[in-house]
Amino acid sequence: MIAEQKKRLRADALRFLSSLDPEFRKIAGQKIRRHLEAWDVWATAQKVCAFNALSSEPDVFSPWPEAKEIILPRVVGSSVCLHSVSNPNDLVVGRFGILEPSASTPVAEAKADVILVPGLAFDRSGVRMGRGRGYYDRLLADFQGVRVGVCFEESVLKQIPAEPHDALMDFVITPSGIIFCETRSKLRDSVE
Repeated sequence: MIAEQKKRLRADALRFLSSLDPEFRKIAGQKIRRHLEAWDVWATAQKVCAFNALSSEPDVFSPWPEAKEIILPRVVGSSVCLHSVSNPNDLVVGRFGILEPSASTPVAEAKADVILVPGLAFDRSGVRMGRGRGYYDRLLADFQGVRVGVCFEESVLKQIPAEPHDALMDFVITPSGIIFCETRSKLRDSVE
């Protein structure tokens, strides 16, 4: 039942994202970047894990963030390996046609002050809907740090059905601002 609902939501999200004008995407990425730079959580973060955007995602990583230790994912088989990257020249075109760290860059642990997470859609409780391959769900299972979903305003849905393996976000950031997601915070507080 949940898998079927997600399949429909994923198809709708992909249709929306494929219809976006490149200029809209660029402006949305710039607005998200301004929100990040004005946010105390980002400003105080020394180590950040980010992503290079697919053509249908907001690009918040251009220009390269200054004064931050950067970790980026590299797809290896059915999982993601994290690497410390000191400058954009350490990036090569990866499996999905996006820039990712070369295999020779230093491997990083799954820990940062902030991790920016792409997704097809998010809801206000922090549920993320990815592209269905589970890369980020597996990565986030053991990741330590504040989780920030990155998307367009139109990609914040009323509710996304969640399964036990789905990674939850602490915040979702869109061109219009930052959304605090209570669900993961409540779960984390009940465990600690």
